[in-house]
Amino acid sequence: MYKARLGITIISAILLVAWLFKVDYNDLSYKNNSTAYLGILIMVLLIIFGIKQLRKNKK
Repeated sequence: MYKARLGITIISAILLVAWLFKVDYNDLSYKNNSTAYLGILIMVLLIIFGIKQLRKNKK
């Protein structure tokens, strides 16, 4: 289970970088970037949850 959570956390970090490339930096409005913003939010939450669970399992 530890390896699966670690894998999901690493994949989420990679996808976070990919979502950062999807943002239209010329127009940062929510209308143009809503999908990218939601993707970034989801990946950040997955990374936080993954790190929290990995720390919990080590104790």
